[in-house]
Amino acid sequence: MEDIDCVLKIQEELKKSNSYSFLCDKMFIEVLNELQSSGSLFGRIAYIGDKPVGLIFGDTRPKWYSGPECGWLIAIVVLPEYRRQGVGRRLIAEFFDKVRELGLRKVCAMVEFADEETLAFLRKMGFKRGKLVYFEKQIY
Repeated sequence: MEDIDCVLKIQEELKKSNSYSFLCDKMFIEVLNELQSSGSLFGRIAYIGDKPVGLIFGDTRPKWYSGPECGWLIAIVVLPEYRRQGVGRRLIAEFFDKVRELGLRKVCAMVEFADEETLAFLRKMGFKRGKLVYFEKQIY
């Protein structure tokens, strides 16, 4: 949580650039607080020089998921002007290393269908469609 200012700065820059960002500040902080209290938060901030340019958060012991043991990729973002330079690849590789170190053999993620850039990145990193399908229903 000592890096929350960097996290929020990255979120603000994503909003200004109209880049996809699925977590609003309030929800993002709530998720980070809950994960931090669980002791299973994995988080890294990527810097180029002294500028924060990306971040990754994952959960290595998700208590809310009762399926096979896996790590959950919660968020990975890189500022648009720093994409395709290996920043995201490096961040996700560190998460994979942590998951392996803990004896887990799978990483799961949920992504919106419309987020083509993230879907393409995850496919490039070896992710495939899993067994679960997400459903929702609007109630008016």
